[in-house]
Amino acid sequence: MLLVLVSVLINIAWLIKPSFRIKGFVLFLSVFLCVCVSQAQKKKRLDSGAFSSYDKIYKGDVDKINLPNYVDGPHFFWLSDDRVKVWYVSHKHAENSIDIKEKLVKIKKDSILFKGLYGDKNRYWLKKKKIVSPKAEYSGVDSIMVVGDVHGEFDTMKTLLIANHVIDEKGNWQFGKNHLVFVGDIFDRGDQVTEALYFIRILSRKAQEQGGRVHLILGNHEVMILMNDTRYISGKYRNMSKRLLTNYYNFFAENTDMGRWLRSLNSVIKINDKLFVHGGLSHDVVEKNLSIDQINEDIRYSLLNARSMSAKELKQKIYFPGNPLWYRGYMRESRYYSRITDKELDEVLSFYGAKQIMFGHTELDEIKFFYQKKICALNVPMGYLQFRPQILLIVGDHFYRCLLDGEKEYIK
Repeated sequence: MLLVLVSVLINIAWLIKPSFRIKGFVLFLSVFLCVCVSQAQKKKRLDSGAFSSYDKIYKGDVDKINLPNYVDGPHFFWLSDDRVKVWYVSHKHAENSIDIKEKLVKIKKDSILFKGLYGDKNRYWLKKKKIVSPKAEYSGVDSIMVVGDVHGEFDTMKTLLIANHVIDEKGNWQFGKNHLVFVGDIFDRGDQVTEALYFIRILSRKAQEQGGRVHLILGNHEVMILMNDTRYISGKYRNMSKRLLTNYYNFFAENTDMGRWLRSLNSVIKINDKLFVHGGLSHDVVEKNLSIDQINEDIRYSLLNARSMSAKELKQKIYFPGNPLWYRGYMRESRYYSRITDKELDEVLSFYGAKQIMFGHTELDEIKFFYQKKICALNVPMGYLQFRPQILLIVGDHFYRCLLDGEKEYIK
């Protein structure tokens, strides 16, 4: 609108033949407004919050969605300690039909290796025992590959990992005894959330067999889904859930195998002298004297006991404004907090005995360091033509942006 107004002002100025001073003023005003518009657009796109074209709730007509053929699954529902119901959701484009392929599995021993069905070539361990949470601190790791927010863009994520020799074309681990970290937000927006989750879980097992590690830490969108907040799911999952007369949350509830695994994960980890977190570690965590283990335990507790805690209690004890999953104070201020100062950041790093923090959540156009290279922002949106998808390689104290074609850019 401002650009239109500028054009109108210029035309009027020349039509009414004003004095030289008036013409000069109009030209000055026009240039000024153009600069303001340019800056406003830039701020709208890059000011730490979500891009205007990126952070949207799906508002299309769910009933009119008819995607190409797909099979979503498997979804494992624990019926008892030794019985599991398996669902594959099958959609046919030609008939625009959707149905469930179901199988009941009896687990006679401690575990079984379930072979995928309906063209699914993967194998899945189903174990009776409670899933043990992974440890949160590691040392002596030579190289670390870090992936920002995936948001259901599985194909792009996998292509990045293949191009940069973390896996081969068949999805086998190629990264030796090194570590791969996903900083959360696998869920929402994109159409391949299930594929991404199973890929990470299966790859984790393959990596451990060769002495490596895969870490998925929780992001705010994992917590939202696990607390039945499905506002940001894609049209595909809205359509699928509606036609199956269920809530998308039910595929990740506490009685599902995927839901149990997700509720066991960490929200903050430390590898060597680097911290990895989704949103960020604010000065609040220092003031609250929250250790890495305490943060992880608190968030896991909230996911297992959300129904017994009021919203007020959750916000006060765990999801306070500066909590590690929603915090954006490294990049901007909010009505709840100011942007973190150098002194506060130094105190956070000192508290955890770390030199740097790697985080996602806040979108930007390329992987960048801030605060004298003490923090690194990783969330470059995947699946959008205006951005170059990229992941971060850490080798000692050297850092590289790794791109889709395998090219690496050294970050000074």
